[in-house]
Amino acid sequence: MKYCAACKAKFDDSVSFCPVDGEVLEDDPSSLVDTVLDGQYQMEALLGKGGMGAVYRARHILLGDRVAIKVLPPEVRSNAEWLRRFRREGQAARRFRHQNAVTVYDLRTAADGTIYMVMEYVEGHTLDAEIKKRGRFIPREAVEIMAPIMSVLDTAHATGVVHRDLKPENIMVGNPTGNGAPVIKLLDLGIAKMREIAGVDTAGNTALTMAGQVLGTPYYMSPEQWGEIPRDGNQEIDGRADIYSLGLVFYEMVAGRRCFTGNTLLELRREHISTKPRPLIEVVANVPKAFSDAIERATAKDRSDRQATAAILADELKLSLGSAAADKHVTDGLREIGDAETVALPPALQTKSDTNAPTIITLDPSATVLPPTAEPLASTTPSIAAAPPKVSDTIAESQLEQSSVTVPQLPKESTPISVPRPLVEAPAKKKGAAGLIIGLGVVLLVVLVAIGGGVYLWSRSRTSNTSVANNDAKLPATPTTRDVSRYWLELEKESGESSRIAGLVPIASGQSFKMHFVFQDDGYLYIVGPGDNNKPTVFLSAKPLPVSGVQSNKVSRDKEFSFPSGSGNNLTLDTRPGTDNFRIIFSKTPLSSPAFFNDKVTGEALTATQQTELDAFLTKYQQKAPSTELDESNRNAPFVTVKVVGSETNDPLVFDVRIQHN
Repeated sequence: MKYCAACKAKFDDSVSFCPVDGEVLEDDPSSLVDTVLDGQYQMEALLGKGGMGAVYRARHILLGDRVAIKVLPPEVRSNAEWLRRFRREGQAARRFRHQNAVTVYDLRTAADGTIYMVMEYVEGHTLDAEIKKRGRFIPREAVEIMAPIMSVLDTAHATGVVHRDLKPENIMVGNPTGNGAPVIKLLDLGIAKMREIAGVDTAGNTALTMAGQVLGTPYYMSPEQWGEIPRDGNQEIDGRADIYSLGLVFYEMVAGRRCFTGNTLLELRREHISTKPRPLIEVVANVPKAFSDAIERATAKDRSDRQATAAILADELKLSLGSAAADKHVTDGLREIGDAETVALPPALQTKSDTNAPTIITLDPSATVLPPTAEPLASTTPSIAAAPPKVSDTIAESQLEQSSVTVPQLPKESTPISVPRPLVEAPAKKKGAAGLIIGLGVVLLVVLVAIGGGVYLWSRSRTSNTSVANNDAKLPATPTTRDVSRYWLELEKESGESSRIAGLVPIASGQSFKMHFVFQDDGYLYIVGPGDNNKPTVFLSAKPLPVSGVQSNKVSRDKEFSFPSGSGNNLTLDTRPGTDNFRIIFSKTPLSSPAFFNDKVTGEALTATQQTELDAFLTKYQQKAPSTELDESNRNAPFVTVKVVGSETNDPLVFDVRIQHN
């Protein structure tokens, strides 16, 4: 049976379009309800439908066990890539066991060709439903719910399993057990990537996508899942991608809303890549600073700046809850010091201190500052930093009236201060002859030293002006950033029209396209990209293929260069989802090395010798990789700007154009 997603009417399998509203009919997942699957499972209810198939509540007829069954969609049973993913899901989940992760019991194919996975059934609701019901969580509640999930992920990452699709919908809040605590379970290892586990295909692309979908949920995907290459240069997705998603889930639980809210994939990608989330401490009152800092670190754009493991994140969050209590304890303790003056802070200005080094900051410029000679506090009390606020910390006078934190005052009872005696005793009223001789000797010595010093300073002054001038001339100039190029992609539509995109926006596999460049100097362009079997192949050299529509690789300053060029001339992505990387090399003068850049383009993959020659070239000129910046000031004509830091040189410019397709 098929059904219409618009009007919900059901039709025979032979019908393709809804006769009422013309919508394309889809297979009706509810048609399996109240049937027996594979002669073993009574299908009781449809629980949900996702990218990898529909999930049902079922009961084993002979054993009576209630289970959850995920069924692969009928239309993809002959799709080898889908089958690989489904198998990978089952293998990853089957080999991994944790009390807070849903257990996979079996992966089977029924006699009629239905492929399905049998899983543990958890009765309850998902975390996203809990967030909608409660609005928001206080930090302690969020940590209590997510602690089991962090434990699961820490174990999973240690065994080579990365979830890659962590989100509130994949976290089950089960019905309370006998002790009244809910059972927290992690669902769906559906797009887990296996590493170093025998029997699993790990040679696939690191940017695996499902047909018509990006790999993961866009609201929670890490920058590296969007195609950004981390600072370490390794494109393999690891557990720190889950750390990023964890941080965003925590953010949503505490703030009561998603951190990123773009309406399109392009907007979401820009937010994940370049928008720094507003710290939680600024969004929600009474969030411990250490808690906010831990979430900020977890959502860092580069994975090297995040917590290395989920266990470290869990420890930081738990300690942050303790630090909040410690702050209150420290403040209360300081209030007990008799010579301290305390003024209440409004909640928005409360300072939250780290557990190991609590610090009280004075916001009142007129507050008394302890002099250097004051006796230190006992070793059991925290250190106190009292200083006038910086310009950036200035607060309105209306706030300052109630913004002073505990400021220790000087003792009310004066304490005798010992004054050190002078090093030289005052001379006696009467001097002997010996004293007079010594005095004259000292005076003479002082005069000689003064004369010698004057001569030395005079000799130095003769070259000082020159030296200063030379030093000033040698001072390095402040590094400047300059635009050197811009590029965008032109996509060809089936209608014959074209559209323009920029940045790593997922596009369809098999898409035909052109690359457009504008450089700030005259020069020569060379392109190396993935050819047959994704092997490096020269696409543009000094002798282009005539079918490319390009007669020369010479480009002119500020003039658009299209490759390929001309109507009907396009590059076409392969039909296998992945990320294609085109290496762009621009030189102001023709390149003599690598030598094959002067050969005619053949379309054949580089030989081992040519690859070695290219690697040597890239090693020499790719050390200072330029940066890229997406410019969408004109939504109809977006482009990517290529920028370099430093003064202008004649060195070749090397950068990448990466195209993700699914």
